Amino acid sequence: MKIQYQSKSLVILESSLFRTTSTIIIGKSYLLLVDPNWLPIEIEFIANLIEEIGNNKEKHLLFTHSDYDHIIGYGRFKDYHTIASQNFIDNPNKENILSQIRAFDDENYIHRDYDIVYPEIKTGISGHSQALRIGSDEHLFWQAKGHNKDGLITLHKTKGVLAVGDYLSNIEFPYIYDSLKNYRDTLNNLEQIINTENIKFLISGHGDFTSDKEEMTLRIKESRDYISELENAVKNDTAFDLEGLFKRYQFPGIMKKFHEGNLALVTKELNS
Repeated sequence: MKIQYQSKSLVILESSLFRTTSTIIIGKSYLLLVDPNWLPIEIEFIANLIEEIGNNKEKHLLFTHSDYDHIIGYGRFKDYHTIASQNFIDNPNKENILSQIRAFDDENYIHRDYDIVYPEIKTGISGHSQALRIGSDEHLFWQAKGHNKDGLITLHKTKGVLAVGDYLSNIEFPYIYDSLKNYRDTLNNLEQIINTENIKFLISGHGDFTSDKEEMTLRIKESRDYISELENAVKNDTAFDLEGLFKRYQFPGIMKKFHEGNLALVTKELNS
């Protein structure tokens, strides 16, 4: 598994699939693992790395949202103290998500040495924002709807590490599974967080982390530009500039399907 970044207090890992990230934040008395994924050999890499650096620390496991690629490694870390949004806990589509994991493993002949189960969450984050102390460190959480209904933004305030789930990726345009309005609201909230907090690392669920404030601002602008063009195409019944889109983003074959899904969702939302 690729290591994007490693220090005594932070490790950012990258899967071979969809460049999906997993993050390990290392405190004095605890360790916080975020979204362990994808393949069994990658999950074991994460587990072995934690064993090396854990030093008998308390183990916590955070899920940024419930998409199957982000919960797929849960079974290997079931004994960790789990954290997610209350919407994650109340998700009515749990069995469908597990079916996606089983289908992925079946299609790729994958066997896992742990059960495929929906994460049991011990600490649910509710309300627009909430603070939580883990060890001696303060963590701030915000709800993040738009991509899906149960997203959670997490800031390790002491270290300035902002984990945003599937927002502000440098390799993906916005994938909208919840609503256009909620996505915009989350972008507005992210902008405020980035402008008011001392963010040293912005970690998206897919692609490269960044420590550059200008890059963070650019990612917000690119997300807004995409959803505005999407909305205008639907409202005015005009063609979306796919050629321009795929000058910016690679993998047009698969990404065109995500874009078509966005068009269908926004068309339904605006016409309802």
